[in-house]
Amino acid sequence: MSAVVRDVTACLAAIVLAGCSRSTSSETSGRVVVALTIDWEGADVSPGALAAIEQVRRGLGDVPLTHFMSSAYFTKESVDPTLVTFIRSAVHKGDELAMHLHAWRSLAEASDVEPKVSPSFLTGTDEVLAFDHGDDGFDTDLDAYTVAELRLFLRTSRRLLEKTQLPISHTFRAGGYLGTPKVVQAIRDEGYTVDSSAIDHRQLDELEDQTLPARIRDIWPGVSPASQPWLIPAHGGQILEMPIAAFVDYSPAAEIAGVIEAAHARWKSEPGKDVFVVLGFHLETAEDHVGQLGEALANVRARPEIAESLMFTTIEDAAAQARSNLAAAPE
Repeated sequence: MSAVVRDVTACLAAIVLAGCSRSTSSETSGRVVVALTIDWEGADVSPGALAAIEQVRRGLGDVPLTHFMSSAYFTKESVDPTLVTFIRSAVHKGDELAMHLHAWRSLAEASDVEPKVSPSFLTGTDEVLAFDHGDDGFDTDLDAYTVAELRLFLRTSRRLLEKTQLPISHTFRAGGYLGTPKVVQAIRDEGYTVDSSAIDHRQLDELEDQTLPARIRDIWPGVSPASQPWLIPAHGGQILEMPIAAFVDYSPAAEIAGVIEAAHARWKSEPGKDVFVVLGFHLETAEDHVGQLGEALANVRARPEIAESLMFTTIEDAAAQARSNLAAAPE
């Protein structure tokens, strides 16, 4: 057992004892609604990552995860024959399997779209990340493609993910958090009703290259860890945006706990209202960072005054509640 896995197990023991679940309290109508999400980037999968995540899950009990999954695992030149089994073992009953899109070259080719590797959302140039498996395009800015081309990506991705024989929701997250107007229109045209791409650009300010934080700032101005769901207009209807409060790859445990503490304080000031918190981590870096999530959740769950206000659910279910709240809000 790795040190990370041991740390995660210890950190989450308090959560088990606290009885963490999706159940709601009959004593109050509002809750701090927490959705835990994992981005499957389409690069590679590893038993170590899955082991770390499973240790977290054993500590969390029946808390569900929303898996934002790239289909590019299925388009690599050499596809692991155990891939479907791997995915099915990671997505538990009660979880949500949602769509995640990075514009990998192999996925573009599978979608009958001419690959456009640049510009990179990390460098702003044609200098892109290289991977051992020979595929590239992970960091291609999604706006390099037209709405029609993005729709082809989405259709192909859905068809590929259907190989898992798992239900796929109509929830979406953009690679690089780039939920641009083009992307929003493409997902709306393909029947997606919920997006969870918005994030505070300042979370990524530690990156040596400031291209991506600046890009995010332009797309999602004014977004902060406290931002609550809102409706984005698109031709043909609206998309509900479920903003990300924190990603553990960029935020230490104390900062993640602070986000939940702040949400609890907001809920306490208006106890009849739901407050939404979306937290995330990446599959490919889970072994390095998932322990921070475990530590943060253990810390807040060890405080009864906070623990009793929490409800853990999927993005899909949280979005349904958020949409209901927005519909009921006074003009």
